[in-house]
Amino acid sequence: MSPARSIARRYNQPMQRWLVFGIVLLFLGLIGLGIVRQEMGGAARQTATSTPLGAGVPALSTAFTPALQPAALTSVMPTVLAGNPTVPHESAANTHTVQAGETLFRIAQQYGVTLDALVAANQIANPALIHTGQHLIIPVTAAPIPETAVITPPEAPPAAAESTVLPEPAATAADPVENLNGVPLSSIIVLPENVIAQARAIFAQGQVYGRNPHAYSKVGDSTIQNPYFMARFDEPGGYNLGPYAYLQPAVDYFAGSHGREGTAVRKGFHSWTVTDPLWADKAICQANETPIACEIRLHNPAIIIIRLGSNDAGVPQMFNQNVRQIVELAIANSVIPVIGTKADRFEGSNANNDILRQIAADYQLPLWDFDVAAQMIPGRGLDVDNVHLTTFYAHDYGSPVAFQRGHGVHNLTALMMLQALLDEVILPGN
Repeated sequence: MSPARSIARRYNQPMQRWLVFGIVLLFLGLIGLGIVRQEMGGAARQTATSTPLGAGVPALSTAFTPALQPAALTSVMPTVLAGNPTVPHESAANTHTVQAGETLFRIAQQYGVTLDALVAANQIANPALIHTGQHLIIPVTAAPIPETAVITPPEAPPAAAESTVLPEPAATAADPVENLNGVPLSSIIVLPENVIAQARAIFAQGQVYGRNPHAYSKVGDSTIQNPYFMARFDEPGGYNLGPYAYLQPAVDYFAGSHGREGTAVRKGFHSWTVTDPLWADKAICQANETPIACEIRLHNPAIIIIRLGSNDAGVPQMFNQNVRQIVELAIANSVIPVIGTKADRFEGSNANNDILRQIAADYQLPLWDFDVAAQMIPGRGLDVDNVHLTTFYAHDYGSPVAFQRGHGVHNLTALMMLQALLDEVILPGN
């Protein structure tokens, strides 16, 4: 054997051993890498299947300050016969993205769910404040409240117990009349059973929010300004109900509201100015607060009387939209809206009254149809400008003159509506 081959053979044996050892290490490394990748893939699949839908997406913020702060809750809670809706699991719900101009009440109607269920499902602090682009959970398991379902108000609303006792009518009080100037009262004070049920539901929710059951507010123009509209009922000796003495409980129960004009009544008010912050009283209303929002915050009413339309001539679609917005804002804040019609035909037809009646029907709200009563008053009870009503300062309903004057019948029928709500909604059965 040559010296060269001998040297090569001597060094080749260790090299072969190292080569084999290297191949084994490489093989083991590849196996280990496969195991790691397999474990990582399994973990990823496990994470993907165990992570709930929407994880990692930040929840919608509810940390805004409501424009209308509900009063502090009291220990007196309403008895809910219809049942409080439960919050469904997100997997059993649809979603809705709020569009411009939508309200929570309208969205609830669209999906056939109750307003309370929608509020609870989304943990909304103030139903009046939702914003465009907001994502809402629609509780598909919640059923809409049937027309006959009633949420019974508390036996004693959350005011002082002694202040909620209905005053006893005078012994000489006459029984409720059935007609006025020959017109059936049921055509003027429109409160069918479904409307009573709706009003009771709104009132009961209002008591949870601490609304004052003794307070009502007014929304309107100069036709309901002081001193002509209701104010004399807050003046001792300022009126004589005569054969309508059965209305005295409403005078007493709502004392302090009759003479209050409030921030949502002003000469020249249109339907759109009520929800425009530019028309709010800057001395007492907050920044960017609308007249109606300001009034609800300051007076905290259970009822709000809406008397608009005389200044909304020629814009029926806008009038319809604006009044609906007012109504929905009131309902969202658990205040019962009362829709009132007007005696004038300033828009050239009766279009605005027809719109008001339709809105009352759509939302199942109390309708104070003064327009029907005005038909039996000379000149429809209108003054020389054909807009404002003829006055009746005496407020003496023992005199036949009361039923020939616009404000005489105007005030009496408004008081009748308040008495009906007191009997049927606030203190039913008393």
